[in-house]
Amino acid sequence: MPQLIDAFPLSPPVAAALNDGIGTINAARAVAAQRAYPTAFFDLHLQRHDTGLWTGTSPRYPEIEFVPD
Repeated sequence: MPQLIDAFPLSPPVAAALNDGIGTINAARAVAAQRAYPTAFFDLHLQRHDTGLWTGTSPRYPEIEFVPD
């Protein structure tokens, strides 16, 4: 979100609405999580190695929230 606000002139109400909807996670943290979770999925299902990321909120990535069905 910070990169979007820097790239485009958004009014404060629009920026606030986007922050509420998207969040404000640091870009490097977002990329790290986007790499970790698919890796953990394949580790779990192909190698039978459970890293614990798919069991719920992880202390490694507290920014990630699981949304119930």
